[in-house]
Amino acid sequence: MLRRISPIILAAGAALLAQAPPKAAQAPPAAAPAPGTAIEDVAAIKAVPYRPTIQRDPFSAPRDERPADALDLLDDIGVKGMIKKDGKNFAVVTDSRGNARWLPVGHRFKDGEIAAITDKEVIFHQWDVNTTNRSVFRTIKKSFKREEGKR
Repeated sequence: MLRRISPIILAAGAALLAQAPPKAAQAPPAAAPAPGTAIEDVAAIKAVPYRPTIQRDPFSAPRDERPADALDLLDDIGVKGMIKKDGKNFAVVTDSRGNARWLPVGHRFKDGEIAAITDKEVIFHQWDVNTTNRSVFRTIKKSFKREEGKR
């Protein structure tokens, strides 16, 4: 078997060598780079030191970096009014814990965000809690409900 394969390989090699142009007819070598410019060896392995930017205790439990108000659902939010400050509109919002805050347009909750604030209502975009697709949402309008003074 080996005796049959050897002549075939030798014949194929000779045919390939016959197709190669003679060395004199080959293209001239590429021009040398200008003196003073360093040639970078792309195959060289460079050591890159590891410099972490976040220092964290490896023995502490990871925590959620979002603020506590980002965990509220839109159904638990009550809209009390609107405040204009420095040319921006802020919605006065109360959460389920009774905390009142001023929130700008674009503030995110667990299942939505504030889309617009008008003189009479706040418009929210609400999406499914279990999805990452934020382009499919429903629009919720909540009008201002002012509380009477508590006695």
